[in-house]
Amino acid sequence: MASFQGVAKVEESAGLPTWLPDDVAAELSDRFFDAETCTDWFLTRCYPDGPTCPRCGGAITGERALARWRRLQRLTCPHCLRKIKATTGTLLQEAHLDPRGLFILLSLLGLGVDPYDVAGVIGVTPATVLNWKAKVIALVEVPA
Repeated sequence: MASFQGVAKVEESAGLPTWLPDDVAAELSDRFFDAETCTDWFLTRCYPDGPTCPRCGGAITGERALARWRRLQRLTCPHCLRKIKATTGTLLQEAHLDPRGLFILLSLLGLGVDPYDVAGVIGVTPATVLNWKAKVIALVEVPA
C-alpha cells in the first residue's frame, strides 16, 4: 500500500496539490463547519435535558424563545422573568469565540495539534488557545 509521502511526491511532481494531513490541516478553517451544528453540540452538552433557565431551572418553551435560545440571544425566562442567554453560567458565557471556532480549537487540541498551529487555523493568539486548554482541563479536574 502506498504511503502518504509516496503518493504526495508523485502528485507534487505532476503539479497536483498534495493530500498530506499537514496540507489539509493548513487549509482548515471555520468555513468547513456549520455554525448551527457546533452551537447545538455545545448546548446539548450544557443542557442535556433540554433548554432550561440557568437561573431558576424552568423549561424554555415556545417557538420564539427557543429560536432565540439556539441563536445564543438574550431572552426573558417565562418562569423567573430574568434576562438570560443559553450561555449564562456555562463555559461559553465569557467566550469571545463563536461556538464554531471553539469547536475547532477543542477538536484540534484533542487530536494533539500544537496550540500554536491551532491559533493559526482559527485566527487567535496562542495565549487564547492555551487559556482555553487550561479552562477545559480545570473543568475535568473539578470533583463532581
